[in-house]
This record gives sequence, structure tokens and C-alpha cells, in this order.
Amino acid sequence: MQSLLLIISFLIHIVALYAIYRLSQQIQSFKRADTAEMAEIFETYLQEIKEENNRLQDRLSSNTPPHKDPEKSQAESDDKEYPYTQKETVEKNGVPLIDAKVDDLVETSSEASILQLHHQGMTITEIAQQLDRGKTEVELFIKMHKKNKNNA
Repeated sequence: MQSLLLIISFLIHIVALYAIYRLSQQIQSFKRADTAEMAEIFETYLQEIKEENNRLQDRLSSNTPPHKDPEKSQAESDDKEYPYTQKETVEKNGVPLIDAKVDDLVETSSEASILQLHHQGMTITEIAQQLDRGKTEVELFIKMHKKNKNNA
């Protein structure tokens, strides 16, 4: 009787080990497929960026923009960098007091803007034009977001 139970136990262990082995093979094949898909997406993205860069180079070589004054552009970038306003410090009994009126700018990230416009039903081309981004960049970000959403 004991030998029969040992044989059954041994067979069950063999079946369990085989099932574990097959599951690990399936997981590895899924990982390879995901890696291959990601590599294909990035290759497509890089190819489209190269084409876009070539078009941009052609456009730039045919039209040379006027030269900007570097001091003027530096002053403009400084203004863009610090858009906050703050009232002057007032001293009371030698202790500086700062008025609490500060106008902060809140800006959404480009990724959040892309997703928001996509959910509003805008096409990839419209989103790229509105956000001044490349079509392939917008398309890649949307694809990656959908892929991450499906995997979660």
C-alpha cells in the first residue's frame, strides 16, 4: 500500500515539475515577444525620426532664418524662466515680511497634454501640430501608454 502511494506521489511530482517547466517557457516566450515588439516600435520610431530630420534639413537648407541677437534672446529666455511675480519685502521691527501674493504658473507635462488631447478625440497630426511635437513622438507615446495600460 505504501509503495503504491509513493509511486502516485512520484508521478504527481513529475507532472507538477513538467507543468512548472512549461509555464516558465511560456513566460519567457511572452517576454521575448514583448521585447521584439518594443524593438520593432523603436526601430519604426527611429526610422520616422530620421525621415523627419532629413525633411527638416532640406527645409532649413532651402530657407535660412534671419540671425537673432544673442543678448535679446537671453533676456527673453530669462523672462520665460521666471514668470513669477512677488511683492516687495516689507520690514517690521527689523524682521522681513513677505507678502503672500505670488502668481504661480501651473503647466501640465507634454505627456499629460498628449493623452488629454487624444482622449478628446483629436488625431495624432492635430495633437502634434498643437503641441509643436513630432507626429512620430506623439504616436509612440500613445502606443506606449496603451501598451502599459493593457499590461497593467
